[in-house]
Amino acid sequence: MANHSNTTAVLVVGMLTLLVGGAGLYLGFESDRGPHHGPPVPKQPDHGPILYDMRSIRSDPDRIRFEWAPIGDAKGYRITVLSPTDDSLFASPTLTSSAWVIPPEQRSRLSTQSVYHWKVTVLLDRGESRSSDPASFATQ
Repeated sequence: MANHSNTTAVLVVGMLTLLVGGAGLYLGFESDRGPHHGPPVPKQPDHGPILYDMRSIRSDPDRIRFEWAPIGDAKGYRITVLSPTDDSLFASPTLTSSAWVIPPEQRSRLSTQSVYHWKVTVLLDRGESRSSDPASFATQ
């Protein structure tokens, strides 16, 4: 009889442990319906279209570097810097690497504290080309 009581007690304690543990795990997640507590989540950086893995890097207030994934069959690249309304402002010369820093003479044409767009054009054989969707960057 003692074994049956002990077995029942162990089962009850085990079920209570699972119930309390499960409730504790559930209570550890934040519900989307309730108010959010804590610091605001920072905006995810814009990495541009996935195909080209585009990134803009500002290493100091006046230097903006664009990087993208190299494309295997590319013969060259051209970067086009666009206004916030996607009008072309200026383009790079034909590039052979997958990075470009905006030169000072062109960088001076950009307004401070503004958001601009840029796109990569991949130059292929026989005069063909493919352009990315625009990605954004900001000036200080």
